[in-house]
Amino acid sequence: MKKLVSLMMLALFFVSCGHKKDAKDFMAALEAETGHDYEIAKLHTETGKYVVYKNKTTGEYEAYNMKKWDRKENSTYSEFLANGAVDGVDIVLNLDRKEEYIEDGYWQDEYIEDYDYYEYYDEWCECWVEDYTVEYIWVGSYWVDTSYWYTYYTGGGFRFSNTQNLTKDLETLASLKEDLQEGLIAQTLKSDFKLSVGRSKELAKLVTQYQKLESARELTTEEKDKFALDALGVSVNKIESAMKAKAQGNDGEFTSLLDEASKVNQTTPEQIGRFFDEYVTEGAL
Repeated sequence: MKKLVSLMMLALFFVSCGHKKDAKDFMAALEAETGHDYEIAKLHTETGKYVVYKNKTTGEYEAYNMKKWDRKENSTYSEFLANGAVDGVDIVLNLDRKEEYIEDGYWQDEYIEDYDYYEYYDEWCECWVEDYTVEYIWVGSYWVDTSYWYTYYTGGGFRFSNTQNLTKDLETLASLKEDLQEGLIAQTLKSDFKLSVGRSKELAKLVTQYQKLESARELTTEEKDKFALDALGVSVNKIESAMKAKAQGNDGEFTSLLDEASKVNQTTPEQIGRFFDEYVTEGAL
């Protein structure tokens, strides 16, 4: 389970926005050089690290090779040329914009949820608790139309293909992976830590959101506090303080923290203690 979560976090982490920053910085240099306004027409192409720009002043499309641009070292178009950018190779002007309609789609299975409610006696609260299991029943399929316009740019012996559909597919895949991850975490929380179905889903969503944000950027103290309060009912500072005191042999603050967190999650302090050992201590939250 943890291997899956770690791999997904790494996958998200390595989706870098550096190429976009290069493209925007270069556009600023291009505008300063020409006095024209530009916009990014195609950020990602199937041809290396080229970016296609539209000259909003002239209406022309131009492609530039970002391999010749280092935003940390360069700030002017002259420096781009000094890096060995060759006209007709790294600079491709007067591109033609072309569109082609691609008919596409797939059959999607449709399910309904069948809930089976039951009661069991919870020894911790000495009371009867209602819970349920869910069975997904297939009821048929329907056609999902994913047809799209395929846009590409040609000129100078180059073809800069539009990868919009690829981007859409990757976003869909990422969404499916996120749903799968949430489901697996929720099942683990329910079975291993005796949380209710509803709370398991809530906590799984929080864990997934936290990991997604953390993989993209450093979270602020306020954001970490919000996640900690929503998930455990205590602030990050209180968690860190309690765990530091526990490491020094003072368990009082940590015991109080577990009591508080167990009430928020409607489980026992012992189960929350295991949750801390397996997730919080190792940095998953």
